[in-house]
Amino acid sequence: MTAEIRQARAEDVPELGRVCYEAFKDLCDRHGFPSDFASVEFAQQVIGMLVAQEQVYSIGAFDGDAAKGSNFINMWGEVAGIGPISVDLAAQGEGIGRRLMADVIGAAREQGHDMVRLCQDSFNMQSLALYTSMGFDTKEPLAYLALSSEGQPDPGFRPATAADFDQMDDLCQSIYHVSRRGDYEAFLSLGFPMFVLDRGQIVGYHIGSALGHGVAETAEDLLTLLAGYGANVPSAHSFVPIRDGALYRGALAAGHRNVKVMNLMALGPYEEPQGTYAPSVMF
Repeated sequence: MTAEIRQARAEDVPELGRVCYEAFKDLCDRHGFPSDFASVEFAQQVIGMLVAQEQVYSIGAFDGDAAKGSNFINMWGEVAGIGPISVDLAAQGEGIGRRLMADVIGAAREQGHDMVRLCQDSFNMQSLALYTSMGFDTKEPLAYLALSSEGQPDPGFRPATAADFDQMDDLCQSIYHVSRRGDYEAFLSLGFPMFVLDRGQIVGYHIGSALGHGVAETAEDLLTLLAGYGANVPSAHSFVPIRDGALYRGALAAGHRNVKVMNLMALGPYEEPQGTYAPSVMF
């Protein structure tokens, strides 16, 4: 039977979360890396959060009542970000992943999003080939870092508020060339940790979790944010672009530890960020 692709609903979350957990665990175990989802319950929480978001297009693949996979694309801003995508272990190799990808790309196009991005595990040769065959180009290698908790927070390091959004987005647009204001609004409402570095004006910010991102005026400013984030949030992680040697060396010197390398991939127009930034797991 050919799996049906349809919108994911709240009642689908437990099984879609299980499939997601098992697929990521199997992939990471085979390559000797820690899974992005530490438990079934955590995967279900992430899937449930995404399904509940109006600006996230959430789909699942089903064979009758049996969940076979899922995919998500957020459209919080000008760029649409894909992930996580997963396919049931017993159904892999049947073309479900390609269908899930084609569906979310089509949804983004229908909503007027020409810029679509994702991050791909560098050790996953299957997904690298799939995404490339669908038109994605690899743009940037990223180090995913487990942040040290030993850093000393700077006096200008503080939680972000909605009143900071204008300054945050001005800084973001000067580096990313696109607005990510929708990210701030979504993550603040969800209670994600979000911090700014305030020197009388905001010179950097960082949104916690793999879904979050950061920008700063200088590498030193972003390293200050990472130190504060690591000291304030248990088991904190962040991405940094490997090609930014000063930032990456500084992160390693500060005690932040490599977990894995991912590839930032883009479909459609892409303008390389100019300045210091920490990408999300989507872009």
